[in-house]
Amino acid sequence: MKKILFLTHQPPYPPVSGGAIKRWKLVEYLSQHYSLGLAFFYQEQGFPCRDELLSRLSLHYFHAERLVKKRNLANLIKSVLRGMSLSLYRACSPSFKKHIAGIAGDYDILFLDSCFMFQYVPANYSGRVVLHAHNAEHVIWRQYARLEKNPLKRALVLREAKKIMDYERLICNRAHAVLAAPADRQHLEKIGVDCGKFYETLHLGDESLLGLRDIEFDETQEALLSVGTLGWAPNDDGLNWFISRAWDRLKLQHPALRFYIIGADPGPHLQKLCAQKKDIVLTGFVNDLEEYYAKCRVFVAPLRFGSGIKVKVVNALYRGIPVVTTPTGAESLELAHMNHAAVSDSIENMVQDCSTLLRDKEVWQRLQDNSRLLAAQRYRWQGVFENLEKALQGSPQTDPGEHA
Repeated sequence: MKKILFLTHQPPYPPVSGGAIKRWKLVEYLSQHYSLGLAFFYQEQGFPCRDELLSRLSLHYFHAERLVKKRNLANLIKSVLRGMSLSLYRACSPSFKKHIAGIAGDYDILFLDSCFMFQYVPANYSGRVVLHAHNAEHVIWRQYARLEKNPLKRALVLREAKKIMDYERLICNRAHAVLAAPADRQHLEKIGVDCGKFYETLHLGDESLLGLRDIEFDETQEALLSVGTLGWAPNDDGLNWFISRAWDRLKLQHPALRFYIIGADPGPHLQKLCAQKKDIVLTGFVNDLEEYYAKCRVFVAPLRFGSGIKVKVVNALYRGIPVVTTPTGAESLELAHMNHAAVSDSIENMVQDCSTLLRDKEVWQRLQDNSRLLAAQRYRWQGVFENLEKALQGSPQTDPGEHA
């Protein structure tokens, strides 16, 4: 049985966000089919989920190290002095590097879960290196820079984007295989990554939602739903944008409308904005979303920047709650506008689409039926695992026209 060492910059458990869900699914699958070693960083003191994680996996080896390097001025200066991006510096640990160097030679494959773990591949490692690109990271920073109004901050963000772009190009070309979503592959090829490196992967969610009965329009409330980690900059930005520009217009058309925003760590600006608006509810983290899926009529994902597949959107498709989102929110998903979801980057059109779905049962039903069918046919974990195996074994890649 081949031995794989899985290196990641965040805990794979609990699977409570998009990236964590994908990470957990991969670790769970690999532990069942290979002799798996797992090493990662965590931030929370003591890592309280350690015992539960270990009870759910069959592991050949386990190592977890606490690493807390915040995105602040002091660490920015340190990253500049080292000539690296701040994001890469925040995932840098000499003790972790020394530890991995001592065991990597025992493994046939190093599986790097994010580009920032490539720094831990020993120079003399002779096995296969597989890189999982959760996102085309430099694209997120470029998009963020376009929205930033402060000239100094914009310059710093553009520096980060350039450093990450150069690093992504270098390590993707050094890896034997790169797992990436279709849109991320296109971004990485544009900066000079060899197209022969890629194997398609998708970030999916809880496909058991497909087995639940259809939500009935008449059983829902005039309510919007948004789900996501609110401390993640794209979610925070998107919600502030949507609430500032769209909420008052929607309330004028739908006086009884409520908006449930589910997620941990809302920023101070978002908290203040929600407190100023009537009928917007910040719920905090919610473990079981079914109560909200069942009562809310429309799911909104108002993202202005970001990269990769958005798991919250996939889960909404699985559950059959019609989605209103932007091209960023729909990235790498084949969503036809007003057939599978409402996709627009205009706030005026988003208001109109929300209003239509809140009122028009026939349109709402069409989106529910088509989105669940599409998700069932195209976005299943089995296809992800099949392409994962191809990347691990070095088998011929999936044709770009095919989908997992």
